[in-house]
Amino acid sequence: MQTHSKNNVSDDGRLFSADASGASERLGRLLVADDEPRLLESLCSILRDKGFEVDEAMDGDAVCQQLQDNAYDLILLDIRMPGKSGLEIMAWLKETGIDSQVIIMSGHSDYRIVRQAFKLGACDYLKKPYDVDDLIQAVGDKVLERRQSRSRATTDWSNPLKGELFRRTLDHLPELVFLLDERKCFEYLNHKVESLTGLPAEELIGQPLSRLVHEDDIAKLPLFFERAEADEPITQEIKLKTHSGGVGYKNFDIILTSTLEVNPALAQATFSPEDPPFLGIARDITERKQTLELMEFRASHDSLTDLPNRNLFMDRLRLAVSQARRNGKKFAVFFIDLDNFKAINDAYGHGIGDQLLQKVASGLKHCLREGDTLARYGGDEFMALLPSLDEKKDAATVARKLLTSLEAPFRFEGCDLGISIGTSIGIALYPENGDEAETLIERADMAMYAVKREKKNDFRFYS
Repeated sequence: MQTHSKNNVSDDGRLFSADASGASERLGRLLVADDEPRLLESLCSILRDKGFEVDEAMDGDAVCQQLQDNAYDLILLDIRMPGKSGLEIMAWLKETGIDSQVIIMSGHSDYRIVRQAFKLGACDYLKKPYDVDDLIQAVGDKVLERRQSRSRATTDWSNPLKGELFRRTLDHLPELVFLLDERKCFEYLNHKVESLTGLPAEELIGQPLSRLVHEDDIAKLPLFFERAEADEPITQEIKLKTHSGGVGYKNFDIILTSTLEVNPALAQATFSPEDPPFLGIARDITERKQTLELMEFRASHDSLTDLPNRNLFMDRLRLAVSQARRNGKKFAVFFIDLDNFKAINDAYGHGIGDQLLQKVASGLKHCLREGDTLARYGGDEFMALLPSLDEKKDAATVARKLLTSLEAPFRFEGCDLGISIGTSIGIALYPENGDEAETLIERADMAMYAVKREKKNDFRFYS
C-alpha cells in the first residue's frame, strides 16, 4: 500500500486545511463500505488523516442501518458485498428517499454494472486498485459540491424577495431558471441562459421552449408538459441547443412544474400580471454524461488498443446468437493469435510490444466491415465476430485479408526497427459448429491451435 502524507493541505490549497496546532478540521462525514477488512481499515485511516469523519461498514445490511441512523455527506460503496449488494443499496436509497451522494468502488470493470450504478444515482466511479490521490480529490470535490448544494437549499426564502432583487438572486444560481406562459413560450429566463446556451434571455422571451430544444428531443415535450399540467412533475433529460462557437447542444436535466406547486416564496415575485403556468429548472449534466460515457467506455474497452474487451465481445456474441436463431442467418467467430509474440516482447521490451499490438489492432480492424466486431481478448489474442455471412467462403476471404494485412514489417517511430509477425486464425461457424457463444469460442480456439501445431501464419475452420 502506498504511504501517505498527513499534510491536509491540497496542492491548490482548496480542499483540506489544518489549524496552527495541526488538528484537522472536520471536512465532512463519510460512510465507507467494503467487505475486505484490510482495505477498509487502510481507506478509513487515509480519509481520517485528511480530516474527514469516517464511519465504516462491512456488509450491505449494516450500510442500510447506518444510513437510517445517521446523515452522511458522501458514501464510498463497494459493489460486491455480503447482504445487500452495492446496486441493491442504491436502489434502496432511491425507494426510501434518503438523500446521499455515492461513489462506487469496484475491482470489476463490467460496464453493465457501472452503467446501472450511474442510472441509480452514483456520482463517480473508482476502479480498484484506486489511485490514492485521485480518490482523495474525488471525495473532496464531491463533499464540497454537497455542502454548496445544501447551502443553496437552506437559504431563507421566507423573506419576501420582490422584483429586481428576486431576479438578481435567480441570476446567481448555477441552474437555468425559466417561466413559461400558457402557450409554452418563455416569459422569463435568468441570465444563466446566456452562459449555458450562448443566447441572451431577451432574444428568447416570447419564443417557445421548443426553440431551444434539440431536434432529437422535440418528441419528448408533449408528455413532459402533460405531466406538469397534471401536477406530476418529473425530471427529464433533454438536449438544449447551444450557439457558442457554432450550433451544438448540451445535455440538461429539466424539471417542469406548475407554479401552483412551487414554494410559496416564488409567489412574492411579480413577473407578470398573472402567474405563469409553468416553472422550469434546467441543470447542465453534459460533463456528468461525458464522465459516465468515459467510465462505460473504460469498463467495456481495452485501454491499450481501444478495442472492445472480452466482456463486451461476449455480450455482442450472445446477441448475435439470439438474432441468428430468429432470422436463420449464419455468422463466423475468429480466434486470432499472434505467433511468437512473447519472443518479440523479450527481445525488444514491452514498450515496443505494446506499440506492435496497437499497430496489429489497427491493421486487423481495417479489414473488417463496419458491423463486424474486433476485440482484444487478452494478451496477444484477438477475437472477431462477423455477423450475417452468406457463405463459408466469405469467412475464408476475410481470413486471407487479415493475414495479408500483417505481412509487411511494422515500423516504429524514432528507430529503424522493422518487425514482422505471423498470425494463426481459427474459425467457428454458426450454426454448423455450435449454437452457444461459449461453444463457438471454444471451437474457434481449437481450430487456431490446430494451425499453430501444423505451420502457423494461416487459418483453419473447426472440423
